Amino acid sequence: MTATVAEPSGARARQTYYWRVRNARTRHRPETAAQAWHIQPGHPGGAYSDLGHELDPPAHHAPTLLSRSRPTGRRGEKQEFRAGCLACGWEGPVYSGGGFGDGDNDAVEDAHDHAFPGWRTLPPINTVEDRWAVPRSRSRWAQFIARYPAGWVEQGAPVVAWRRHHREAHRPPYAERPRYELHVPRPPRAQSRRPADQEALF
Repeated sequence: MTATVAEPSGARARQTYYWRVRNARTRHRPETAAQAWHIQPGHPGGAYSDLGHELDPPAHHAPTLLSRSRPTGRRGEKQEFRAGCLACGWEGPVYSGGGFGDGDNDAVEDAHDHAFPGWRTLPPINTVEDRWAVPRSRSRWAQFIARYPAGWVEQGAPVVAWRRHHREAHRPPYAERPRYELHVPRPPRAQSRRPADQEALF
């Protein structure tokens, strides 16, 4: 597969095409499937399908991550990432990187800028312990999401958390948490103290 090969656009169409290549249903060799844009494993919409996805896309914009590998000569290949949406054909710009927070984080953030404009203003979770504790406590979770825009929680808006280290990778949804966990820089120390009303919550 080369850069000149025409591929469909849009996350859902690209994922279907990727599986068709892998299953030898196109003129391309199956082993070249990774060079086609596809949904990164573990991200929304990335389940197996070579016959197409559900007939109806989500009723709202839904972020996901696309990736592909590109040959770099005899020595190997590089990874590229871009944002995608499961509800429309929108795609973000391409980033190169090794993954695990390098390149993929930028694309995931682009996808959320598309699906949930203003997500960076959502209340953050301040500690690693609360990343687990808040969603598991009904009362704390209810207080936490009360500050989200109307309808966002039902549409899968992300949980925002202070990152533990530089380039900590964003976490895709999984069985126990049907939303992304996005890691943002901790504010300067003088600004990181919890306001009085947040102390009352936690």
